[in-house]
Amino acid sequence: MKTSPLTLLAITAFAVLAFHGCSGKEAPNGQAKGAQAKEAQAIKITTAAIEGRSVERTVEATGTLAGWDEVIVSNEASGTVREIRKDLGDRVRKGDVLAVLDQREARLSLDQARAAHQTALKALEREKATLEEAKTIHRRYEELFKREMVSASQYDDVKTKLEVASSQFNQAESGIEEAAAKLALAGKRLADTIIKSPIDATVSRRAISAGEYLKDKTDAFTVVSTATLKFKGTVAEASAPMVAIGQEVRINVEAFKDKVFSGKLTRISPAVDVRTRTLELEASVPNAKGALKPGFFARGVISTHREGNVAFVPESAVYSFIGINKVFVIENGVAREKTVQVGAKDGGMLEVKGEALKPGLKVAASNLPNLFDGAKVAKED
Repeated sequence: MKTSPLTLLAITAFAVLAFHGCSGKEAPNGQAKGAQAKEAQAIKITTAAIEGRSVERTVEATGTLAGWDEVIVSNEASGTVREIRKDLGDRVRKGDVLAVLDQREARLSLDQARAAHQTALKALEREKATLEEAKTIHRRYEELFKREMVSASQYDDVKTKLEVASSQFNQAESGIEEAAAKLALAGKRLADTIIKSPIDATVSRRAISAGEYLKDKTDAFTVVSTATLKFKGTVAEASAPMVAIGQEVRINVEAFKDKVFSGKLTRISPAVDVRTRTLELEASVPNAKGALKPGFFARGVISTHREGNVAFVPESAVYSFIGINKVFVIENGVAREKTVQVGAKDGGMLEVKGEALKPGLKVAASNLPNLFDGAKVAKED
């Protein structure tokens, strides 16, 4: 019997529908069996216990070292520089002579003032003797006047002489004070020809030369106190509540990369800089050997406090993916995924911060990429 084209098309369509119908029924059963098999298979892992450790909490600061005191020393008197006593890098004590100006005119003025003072002293002695004599005569005449043995005019004359002698003595005393003041001023002017260091320090700059004429108040030297340096730094705004005066600061500088210098916080700004959102602070850094230099760039680590029983896990127990850190806590053979924040590092161990992470719990330490929340696990043989 001959089959028509229409009949053949109907038979083909029925066969295709039947094939797809059978495939649709088989696929779900196959996937379900695969999932059941995967779920039933435990993932082999190693585990580690969460450890509780003591951690030092710190705040980082960046800044610059400066001299504890820095003074620009100037001359009080004008004159020509006669002698330079100290130069760049020299260590000086308070009162040490840095330079001397020409003293000839100042010495002459001092000699004149000293001579005038001596003259005034002698004049005072003379007036004192005259006054004592006038007092003696006045007492004698006063007694004679009471006995009416001398006239009133004679007594008045003696009384007038006493008053004159007293006045001249007072003038002589004033002359002594004036002469003493002039002598002191001449002495100061002579002293002003000597430029001295006001502090124990090191000369960081010499700005004058021998033979140079200086006007008064000319910057001559800069001296810097370096026995103790000042670390002037800043910390981030978020760290402001954690810093306090008296906390220890560990200082590192580029010149001594493997060495740590200790200091203490001495000053903290009461306000945050609105432009940089940072808090300024200062720390004292002992520098007895002079290794550190003012101007060094420095990094400081401020020890704020110690915290105990902090959760730490091996680095291998932390799984990181696209910026998210996870650990898998093992509970009754099942992995429970926990999102964590990592903190301090201590000898191959990482601090982990997260909900319900307590020392003593077990975490997966291997095969982390294959784990998921709720996965069944088994310890590797």
